[in-house]
Amino acid sequence: MGGTGRLWAWAIAALMALAGTGVVVGRWAWRGRDLVAEARGAYARGDWDRAAALARRQLRRHGDDPEALRIYARASARLGRDEAASSIYKDRLGAERMEPEDYFLVGLGLVRLGRNETALKLWEKAARAGPDYPDLLGSLAQQAIALGHLEEADAAARRLARQPGWEARGWLLLGEVQHALDHPEGAAEALAQGLRLDPDARGVPLAASYYRRLLARSWLRLGRAAKAQEQLNTVLAGAPGDREAHRLLSRAFLQQGRIEDAAAALQRAGSDPAQNLLTPEPGPYVGAARCAACHRDISRTYSHTRHARTFHRGPALLELPMPEHPLTDPDDPRVTLTFRRDGPRIRVETRTKDQVLDTVVAYAFGTRDRYVTMIGRDDEQTDRAVRLSYYRTASGSGWDRTSGDVGAPDPNENVRGRPIEVRDGVVRCLHCHVTRPREFRDPPPEVAGPEAADPAIGCERCHGPGGNHLKAIAADFPDRAIAVVRAGTAPAEAVNAQCAECHTVDFHSLIAAAPEDPLYVRSPGMTLTFSKCFTGSGGSLSCLTCHDPHREAEKTASFYEAKCLDCHARQGTGATLPAGRQTACKINPTQDCLNCHMPKVPVAGLHTTLTDHYIRVHRRAGPTSRP
Repeated sequence: MGGTGRLWAWAIAALMALAGTGVVVGRWAWRGRDLVAEARGAYARGDWDRAAALARRQLRRHGDDPEALRIYARASARLGRDEAASSIYKDRLGAERMEPEDYFLVGLGLVRLGRNETALKLWEKAARAGPDYPDLLGSLAQQAIALGHLEEADAAARRLARQPGWEARGWLLLGEVQHALDHPEGAAEALAQGLRLDPDARGVPLAASYYRRLLARSWLRLGRAAKAQEQLNTVLAGAPGDREAHRLLSRAFLQQGRIEDAAAALQRAGSDPAQNLLTPEPGPYVGAARCAACHRDISRTYSHTRHARTFHRGPALLELPMPEHPLTDPDDPRVTLTFRRDGPRIRVETRTKDQVLDTVVAYAFGTRDRYVTMIGRDDEQTDRAVRLSYYRTASGSGWDRTSGDVGAPDPNENVRGRPIEVRDGVVRCLHCHVTRPREFRDPPPEVAGPEAADPAIGCERCHGPGGNHLKAIAADFPDRAIAVVRAGTAPAEAVNAQCAECHTVDFHSLIAAAPEDPLYVRSPGMTLTFSKCFTGSGGSLSCLTCHDPHREAEKTASFYEAKCLDCHARQGTGATLPAGRQTACKINPTQDCLNCHMPKVPVAGLHTTLTDHYIRVHRRAGPTSRP
């Protein structure tokens, strides 16, 4: 097995070992040998080459010296010699003798190999099992931010902020996490603390200007333009040509009503056609109702889309379909569920042989013409997806096991439905069903923002906060200060990434490894990007090529076939194809594109079929491998 495979296999073995044992805290006693002591000193000074050379000399004399092995493995890893390091860790030291620094270095090797998710899992387990090791915590936080594991990143950054000498880095990383969690108050507090401790951001991965701009964004999100201006002035004092700082400064002036200054700052930022096309504006939210006051036609058509009808709470819950009689669990006939209206609320009573359990519904996801899942809280304050969900098809409607809830219910764990992951006080499902999930966190904010009144996914979920936009329109400002998401103006890759935030199930690496798996028909935002139609489009094919998010999706095959033929010239027409585009299909060049290349795939758990967006020649479409 080569170095790449050996390191990855070792990491998997180490993960298994970590699951059952703790990380070694103490080191083996030094035996006083001069070579080992000198190697240790060289390693401590960061002289990796000398440390490796001295350790290698000791190993020629005593091939089983554990400290020489450790120093040689660590120095090799620091030098990027992953094959040598992995050979020692796997074959000579063993997982039971690993220390936090060793797991940190193995993870660095995995990152260099592109195994970022495996590295993150290794670091997470090592951090849970062993003492705080700053390098590991810092890298864990950075990798977790990059991969969207924000709870893990938050915990690692907070631990790092408690380590002597690492406080500033911990606070600055925490500020990044809080920003990613859409918590401008928390981001501003953490970033300000980090910059107070280390104004020049020494010893952190990015320049101080990056963190000051991020702090300015947080202040602008909160409408505190003067504080944002202070940070941006500091950035521009050291880098007068910082275009992003000038652009943010224009927003600070705009919020303060200083329109001439805002225009001058915008001019200094320079013209960039791609700038801010999809970047959310650093300003306050205003709510979809305020958007509708000017954009009446778009708002009217959008209100009929599933995006606008996929979240139900309060009085709207009482309008959802309700079974008239108790339902028997499909996997355990001894379990029944009774749905009943209790004043303004819905309660679900789960009866087993020995007990009666109560769940109070907080909200529901889905649309009544397709599929609805209720989310409730039990008497132990655990958020759960209710065990049975409502479905409606062309042949009828009914109730069945909720998608993702597998097998017979465990009477002690999931008889009421599986627990739902909560991140920063927000039930995970909310992230794809409302404008701003943070408005629905537990405990709720003291003052709800206007976006909390949106029916479901409102305008600002895709276009970003509209506060700056309203000020720009009122002042006839040349930059309308709103994220533009329009086919032909926004890069297709960025559009697809934004759609994929919600229209993707599972990790990118898993989908990329098997995009043809019927399971991933539920991940069109990702599978589309693996298609030759996308890769051969020169970066122009996006979700917006075929779908207008302001309107309900078209249902006729002819509509989409016309889209196909716009790019794939009709045979015999003599049309010229753009560079990289393929000729028309030789089997059926004018119709029936979808049945061959984008067939409907049954998804048993949802009682429906979904279109396969991994565009290719399909030999046979089958059911999903799991619900």
